[in-house]
Amino acid sequence: MSFDLGKFLTEGLIDSIKNGLIPSDLATVYAGNYLAKSLITQAQVIQVSEAIAAYKAAQAEAAKQAESSLAAQTENTVH
Repeated sequence: MSFDLGKFLTEGLIDSIKNGLIPSDLATVYAGNYLAKSLITQAQVIQVSEAIAAYKAAQAEAAKQAESSLAAQTENTVH
């Protein structure tokens, strides 16, 4: 079994995005730098980009649900 640096870097970026450890913009820069240095492939950059899109969509949905919950609480308090 050999060590796959590209896989390690890609998974590290994706995990860091999912866990909120690094901002998505910085992950994009890292992915671009890794690609430019041939440490990851274009397909792996796409994986990182898809993870960023999924993270942003999940964050937007969570914010929407929190806003909805707050509105319901406010309405219940008023009545």
